[in-house]
Amino acid sequence: MTEHASFAQHADSPTLTLTQMRLFHRLAVPPGTDPRALSPLHADDLSGLAPALVVVPTVDPVADHGRRYAERLREAGAPAQLAEHPGAPHAFLSMPGLVPQAKAARAEILEFLGTRLAG
Repeated sequence: MTEHASFAQHADSPTLTLTQMRLFHRLAVPPGTDPRALSPLHADDLSGLAPALVVVPTVDPVADHGRRYAERLREAGAPAQLAEHPGAPHAFLSMPGLVPQAKAARAEILEFLGTRLAG
């Protein structure tokens, strides 16, 4: 989980810290389980998946995970669009009144879904 540079760079970000990530890991991953088995980033086969919009805030410990996931989707032939939001923190979509990038990101998500659902 911590093998990406963004994790070290943003380990003490205001909305997601290394301490919180360790807690989530303990709560979500049963003892003796390889955590990679629970992550789509580490799936053996990503082919045949629906088009994806991968939204990545850049001030986020897991930003590189999002970038790599979009890359892996593309490598597998799955349509993937990467949308990076410079300066936005983890969970920024839930803070539209506090994080200016949230409004544009929400509009981007609505456009992506609307286009795909319209056929």
